[in-house]
Amino acid sequence: MARQQKKTKSFPLVRQFVVNLFLGGNLATLCLLWICCASTWIDPELHPRLSVVGLVFPVLLLLNMLFVPLWLIYKPRMLVVPIVGMALCGGFILDYFPMHYGSTEAEAELTVMTWNAHEYSKFKDDSLAKSYEFIVAGKADIMCFQELNLSRIKHKALRDTLDAHGYHYDNRRTRAIVSRYPILRMDTLEAAARSGNGILYADLLRDEGDTLTVLCVHLESNKLSVDDKTDYSDVIHTPESEKIKSEASYLSSKIGEAAYYRSRQIKAVLACLDSLPAGRSLLLCGDFNDTPISYVYQSVSRRLESAFRAQGRGVGVTFNEEFFPVRIDHIFHTPDWACVDVRIDRSIGASDHYPVIARFRKQRN
Repeated sequence: MARQQKKTKSFPLVRQFVVNLFLGGNLATLCLLWICCASTWIDPELHPRLSVVGLVFPVLLLLNMLFVPLWLIYKPRMLVVPIVGMALCGGFILDYFPMHYGSTEAEAELTVMTWNAHEYSKFKDDSLAKSYEFIVAGKADIMCFQELNLSRIKHKALRDTLDAHGYHYDNRRTRAIVSRYPILRMDTLEAAARSGNGILYADLLRDEGDTLTVLCVHLESNKLSVDDKTDYSDVIHTPESEKIKSEASYLSSKIGEAAYYRSRQIKAVLACLDSLPAGRSLLLCGDFNDTPISYVYQSVSRRLESAFRAQGRGVGVTFNEEFFPVRIDHIFHTPDWACVDVRIDRSIGASDHYPVIARFRKQRN
């Protein structure tokens, strides 16, 4: 009888220990999740390595979501902890993982594509025609390309194709803007240029008196070499504490340095926005080399609207590399445009990025 009473008393103690263990783990992961969100306010020019914190946001979010079924089993009233905790960073969750379902019946007036073509590095020269067909088949009104030099001899067939379909186009080094509308002006933001990265600026004439400004950006790359990616892959497949520690330190240093330059570049973009006439329509497209949980993305999203946030669904991976499931290519726009549809086209594998295509209609008073 005494043994039975001892067992009865010990069971609540074990249960309470498990509950306390879960609560401590849940609060710890929530605090780290909030730190990820807070890190988007910290300028990488001041603290470069802190920019790496946002990369673990999806892992922490998943861990917090796993606490929901655990609390349902052990103590349902504690569901308030993960739910309220995640609600406090709900806007960041929707930036990273928008949950738009269904389709809109609104007709589009403008179709925009942005694509880091990477000089079609994953296509052989005799397959370039496939990518040219893809470009014109989408019937986009405006296309922003990164890592594509239209002036190269190898792209003569592309120029001929664009000419045949009535497109206007121009490029500066490895950034190009292609448009059905006449190009009134094109220039680069020299303050933001560095190595192969930079920002291309263009004014397009949609209608008489209706000018649309387009910024095609390719912000500083993390410059992970083939060896870096191989080492990262090895860590994923065969995790060892010392190897993880060494690789994490090296990658955080490299990514932090790139984030420093991206911060300077995005400030040049924001200064350009400030210099535009009041009410000017604007599109900001390109390869930002940053996820939605970053200083760069959030700095822009506080000024412009994100097409993928408005109509996207899920993570929306745009980087065509194994073990790097991230969305680093974005389309932003001024509020006078409403995004009615956005998609990431994975049917074309010519580059290490996938094209992002968005359709818009004009907001009218």
